[in-house]
Amino acid sequence: MRVLPKSLVIAATRNEGPYLLEWIAWQKMLGFERVLILHNDCTDHSPQMLRLLERAGWVYQKRHFPKPNQPPKTSAHRTAMRHHAVADAEWAFVCDVDEFLVVHVGDKSVAALADVIAPDNYGMCVHWRVFGTGGAQEWRDGLVHRMFTRSGPEDARQNSCFKTLVKNPTMFRVLNPHGPQKWLGGDRFKWWWNEADRKFILADGSHYAPYHPSERPKVSTEHNRITNQMAQVNHYALQSVEKFNLKRPHLSSAAHIERYNDDFFRRFDRNEEENLSALTYEAEFDRVYAEICAVPGVMRLHHLCCADLLERSAALRDADPLEDPRYLRHRDLAASLPKH
Repeated sequence: MRVLPKSLVIAATRNEGPYLLEWIAWQKMLGFERVLILHNDCTDHSPQMLRLLERAGWVYQKRHFPKPNQPPKTSAHRTAMRHHAVADAEWAFVCDVDEFLVVHVGDKSVAALADVIAPDNYGMCVHWRVFGTGGAQEWRDGLVHRMFTRSGPEDARQNSCFKTLVKNPTMFRVLNPHGPQKWLGGDRFKWWWNEADRKFILADGSHYAPYHPSERPKVSTEHNRITNQMAQVNHYALQSVEKFNLKRPHLSSAAHIERYNDDFFRRFDRNEEENLSALTYEAEFDRVYAEICAVPGVMRLHHLCCADLLERSAALRDADPLEDPRYLRHRDLAASLPKH
C-alpha cells in the first residue's frame, strides 16, 4: 500500500496501552508516514511502550501536562503544534485510538484519499461509522476492528461527527480533534480562505461550505449530509460494557464535561448491520501488525497494560484482581517475556 509522503496522524491518549499496537499498525498500514502520540497522567505501562516504539522508529511520543480544569485534548493538540513532526507535515489527520480510518477509493490507502482532495481542495471531513458492543459484557484482549463487526446504518445520527484529513497543517494555529482551526494564510489579498482551492469536501466529493477555520469550530454536519462514500471513520466508542464502565467516572477529554452515562451508551450501542469494512485490509494489516509485535520487549509491555486495565476495572467493582483469571494470565504472560 502506498505511503503518503510527509503525512502524519496524531492521537491524544491516557491509559490506552492495550490498544496501541493495533492502532499504530493500522495507521502505518494505511500509509501514514509518521505517527505522533501525546499522553498525559498515565497509570498504565503505555508511556514505557511508547518510548520503546519511538526508539524502534514506529512513533513519535510526547508527554504533555494539562492545566487544572483544562481539557486534556486542548493541551495535547497545542503541544502537538510545537512538535517537529507537525512542522514537517504536508498532510495531517487527528483521531482517537478507538477510531480507524477506512478508505473506499483507489488502493484504499490514505494516499488515495489525498489524491481525491488535492489539488482542488484543502481537506476532507470524513464521517464516523459508529460500532456497537455486539452484546459484549466483559473486556477481552484482541483486535478491536475484528471483534466488533456490527454498526448502525450509514445515516444514523451518531455518524454526523467527522474527522478531517487536511493538507498543509502548519497553515493553521491548531489542529482540533475534528478539524483544523485558525487559518494563518498571511496576506489577505493572496491567501484569504475562500479562494477556489481552499475548501473542505465531504466523502461524497461535495463542498462543505459551513466549515470555515476562522469561525466557530465544526465537529459535525447536518444529518442529511452524512456520507461514507469514499471513506469512513470506524468509531468503536463502547466495545464492551466493562470497558465503557472505565470511562464513566471521567470527564470528556475534549470538552471536559460529563458525557459517559447511560444515555451515551444507549445512543452509541448501534448494532443493526453487519459491517466488515475494516476486514478488507486483513492481509496487509496482519503483515504490519506482525512487524510491530516483533519489536523486542513490546509484547511484555502490552500484557502489562492489559493487566493494568483489569486492575482498574477490579477497583471500580471493589474486587480483587487476583481473583480474575484474565488478570493472572496477562501478568504471567508479561513475566514470561523478555524486557528487551
